[in-house]
Amino acid sequence: MTEIILFTKPDCQKCEYVKTHLPEGIQPRIVNTTEADGLAEAAYYELLNKNLPILVVDDEVFEGSIVIINKLKELA
Repeated sequence: MTEIILFTKPDCQKCEYVKTHLPEGIQPRIVNTTEADGLAEAAYYELLNKNLPILVVDDEVFEGSIVIINKLKELA
């Protein structure tokens, strides 16, 4: 089964854009990087100090809202 993780933070316009444009049938696990667990998971994927949102699909990293939406559409 494909693991889909979307790293976001509150008050991030691009993060909100991606979350509101998820393709039908796709439900990524959303990780808030402002919380301790989310920050730890972001560190695990070596995503600290990168711009959000970031999508991880089976350990492959995708950055940028348009790139993320296109990848999610591909997975749908």
